[in-house]
Amino acid sequence: MNTEVHPIWYSVYISMQIFQSMPLLKRAAPFDDPDWIYELKMDGFRALAVIEHGRAQLLSRNGHPFAAFADLGKQIAAALPNAKAVIDGEICSLDRRGKPQFKNLMSPWEPRRAFSHSIC
Repeated sequence: MNTEVHPIWYSVYISMQIFQSMPLLKRAAPFDDPDWIYELKMDGFRALAVIEHGRAQLLSRNGHPFAAFADLGKQIAAALPNAKAVIDGEICSLDRRGKPQFKNLMSPWEPRRAFSHSIC
């Protein structure tokens, strides 16, 4: 029996101890501050992409792998072949008008095509 731990899984374990998704905060009222960036809330799955050694593992905010989105992880790794990073983001499905469609993420018949959004 092989008990050697693959570097990516060890990295995921270590990363989850260091990195966790930032919790969303509720505010009583909107505010405006030049030190803050505002983004629309997308309807999807919150995920951490742990990228290292040419692989990307997508994890839930509780540290569980998103096995259904393994192909998306491969596409992220291919787009960032030499990266070592943890990216906190949202896995979303958009319709032709760009509107989030959460039900498409739940459908086993929906093709899992991916695209990336620029990260600054």
